[in-house]
Amino acid sequence: MKLIYLLSIFLIFISCNSSPRWSAEIEEVLRMASDNRKELETVLLRYKENPADSLKFRAAEFLIVNMPDKYSEYFDAPWNDVAAALMRVTSSKNEHGIAEAYRLENTVIEEDIKCITAEYLINNIELAFKVWQEMPWCKHVPFEVFCEDILPYRVGVEPLENWRKKALATFDDLYKSFMENQSITSVEACSKINEVLPRFKLDWDFPPMSFSQLMASARGPCDNMAVLAIFSMRALGVPVTHESTPKWAEYPRGHSWNAVRDSAGNYISFMGTDSNPYSRHQGNDAETSWKKGKVYRKTFAKQCGSISENEDIPATLTNIRNMKDVSVEYEDCRNTVKIHLKYPPEKPVEHVYLALGDKYGEKMYPVALVKKSDSIAEFSYTGGDIMYFPVYYINHTYTSAGDPFWLDKAGNIHVFSPDSPNSPDTTITVTELDTPDYGTGRMLHGVFEGANKPDFSDAEILHIINHIPKADYNEVILKYAKKYRYVRYKSPPRAYCNVAEIEFYGQNGDKLNGKNIGISGSWNNTGMTSDKAFDGDITTFYDAELGDDAWTGLDFQESKQIRKIRYVPRSNEGHRYKVFYWSANGWKSSGEYIATNNSIQCRVPSRALMYIYNVTLKSKEKVFFME
Repeated sequence: MKLIYLLSIFLIFISCNSSPRWSAEIEEVLRMASDNRKELETVLLRYKENPADSLKFRAAEFLIVNMPDKYSEYFDAPWNDVAAALMRVTSSKNEHGIAEAYRLENTVIEEDIKCITAEYLINNIELAFKVWQEMPWCKHVPFEVFCEDILPYRVGVEPLENWRKKALATFDDLYKSFMENQSITSVEACSKINEVLPRFKLDWDFPPMSFSQLMASARGPCDNMAVLAIFSMRALGVPVTHESTPKWAEYPRGHSWNAVRDSAGNYISFMGTDSNPYSRHQGNDAETSWKKGKVYRKTFAKQCGSISENEDIPATLTNIRNMKDVSVEYEDCRNTVKIHLKYPPEKPVEHVYLALGDKYGEKMYPVALVKKSDSIAEFSYTGGDIMYFPVYYINHTYTSAGDPFWLDKAGNIHVFSPDSPNSPDTTITVTELDTPDYGTGRMLHGVFEGANKPDFSDAEILHIINHIPKADYNEVILKYAKKYRYVRYKSPPRAYCNVAEIEFYGQNGDKLNGKNIGISGSWNNTGMTSDKAFDGDITTFYDAELGDDAWTGLDFQESKQIRKIRYVPRSNEGHRYKVFYWSANGWKSSGEYIATNNSIQCRVPSRALMYIYNVTLKSKEKVFFME
């Protein structure tokens, strides 16, 4: 009996001092939490003890299992200082100086797993369940959907705050009206909330912000707009997601927007703070130049996939482990392409990427990846009317995996294989290197004036350009040879005073010289200032800083008779060009050519993807191909 008694005491002692047995996944997270383990276990214990809280326990497990890669990133400064600094950055070129003055040089990174509190998580779970159980439409929201579209305690890397409580207080009137209207749908509720959100001013300089900061500033990129919609709607039980495309086909950035889940389980896209479900916005507009190759939905849970933790991921797909490919839900992303892996990688790789290029075909922006096979890579649900580059990503460098191809709107693939035996060289003529509304056409309706007062208050019209001039010297003989000290050329609106060369001649045919006068500066600080119109070089030109009200001219120092004007529009006449085409080893030059009558003749492979480089101006034209 004594032995049994001692054994009972031992078992009681062991049971009282042993930790609860969690799943292997939870145990791993608790181990990683280190000193913060107690906070996470407090949440788990709260819901594990009561059988009625079984769903809340599963919700707690969901949040904790997926917590390791979540963190806050913010400036260690009062928000009013951060806001003031960012407002000034948008109107100043001294970004570094402003950040230094407000001590915003370094950001603070706080891992959720190391600092999140039990109180914060419990509050988030309780308020999320409250609206899930109360809102009329939530009877159509299964638990698995609730976990992703309503429950998460954060959206991005914003500073943590009790945003659910603040949003419920902010939209208390809507919350009460939703409770009273038992027939209202999630889509209708989404629209009502979206209509009262502040209208945003687009600004790329603003960082990820909390609900309070977003409501107060109403500034930032499209990502901030989408995030504010998520905070506001999830707080009221509306299942809303964060959609994005890594990069537009023809623009250097990507885009973010939202989608709301309806009662049938379909996701209806909209733009938070801007446009409601079923209305047109950039994310769902397939009829404009906003073409996208892929669409992803940001998730709180890690997506099951074959991407190892140690694999280098290109910048455009940095968050791919928490992104779900939902391109199939967008009508302009319904094409499947199979790519022949023509070029082997330099070393073994796990994935092949489908990339968009910049307009010059230089920088690569991967938008999708697949597991590498022996010879074929298949990408499902891709956008059409887009040029793609199959690439490998090795040591932060892109190399060709296959030939580039154009996927047209109908889903047909046009492969560019210049190194193929079936791609003989051919001679092509590239004409109109300047389009009519860009080069010579920018002088149409331009005016030459003469005056004897420096402010041109007594100006008289010498000549109006009523027809698009030729890309060479144009000559105007004046009917009356009057005397003027000041002469100038004024361009039409939105033409940036583009003119390559201007010459004035006197009564005896002698060229008149003077001091250059005009509007200072140049577009984008390229150095193409007003004096370039009088430097004797037709390959340079004046390109004003502003499109309107720009002019350039001469001060003769004394009044002189003007009999003739000669001028050359901005054009490519006489410019030297190189034509490059895509080959197995990247871009390859086919030679150098001199433009005549705004055209060049060059010899290139017949199935080549090309771009033109203006050697004279050190500038590139967009990638193109010949049909």
